[in-house]
Amino acid sequence: MFTTPQESHSHSLETLTQFSSHIDFLKSIKKVCDIGCGKGLDIRYWAELTDQDETNPQPLNIKCTALDKNQMTSAEVDLPNIRSIGHDFNTNLSPINSSSQDIVWCHDTLQYAYSPLDLLCEMNRILDPNGMLYIGVPSTVNVDYGRFTSYCMNYQMFTFTLPQLMYFLALAGFDIKDAYFKKEIRVDYIEAIVYKNSEPLSRDTNWGDLVHQDLVSESAREIINTNSFLSDYGLLTQWFDGTVYDYRNHGGRR
Repeated sequence: MFTTPQESHSHSLETLTQFSSHIDFLKSIKKVCDIGCGKGLDIRYWAELTDQDETNPQPLNIKCTALDKNQMTSAEVDLPNIRSIGHDFNTNLSPINSSSQDIVWCHDTLQYAYSPLDLLCEMNRILDPNGMLYIGVPSTVNVDYGRFTSYCMNYQMFTFTLPQLMYFLALAGFDIKDAYFKKEIRVDYIEAIVYKNSEPLSRDTNWGDLVHQDLVSESAREIINTNSFLSDYGLLTQWFDGTVYDYRNHGGRR
């Protein structure tokens, strides 16, 4: 989706810097894991966070784990609170203990997984019971001027729609009812912030089951009850900065 690590990190910063106004939230974080960390630019941001004291800012010293297929070099891991792990996330996340992370950060990685649902279930496993997952994925299927268009980047195994991503997250045991989803009009990217809700659900769970268990939002429930499936048409989502996305208006802000 992004051509360089710097380009990817610049996109991440749009969300990362929004967290800066939530200092009490940041102070509560003890451990963060970046899955598919690349050169480690995102995890470095977490590692360098301070308490924002205007006269004498002190480091929060968040324990940061950077996991990717290739371990980061010593030059890239020059902060004492960053641990780099070289491990293929397509197998599992076995080097990371269960229920050990407050936040899992997964920006521009899930599309490279052979099984996105299996990887999401592993992220559930390593998160604390109240842990938070940030996920950013490409959505490279569009209709422009009545013409269906799509594309696939190198090594990209999947692209995602908003309903599909929501379904994967729900099956993996994440709360999609009181969650944050962002999909800008004509931006080929979806972002989500969700919290661990339960252990992964049965793989034969359907949309009706999710409605029956009260695991979807009001707008999603109305769509599912009408169609027996979830469509983005009529869906309302909100980002954590308060922005509301009304997909009756082709994904535009309301």
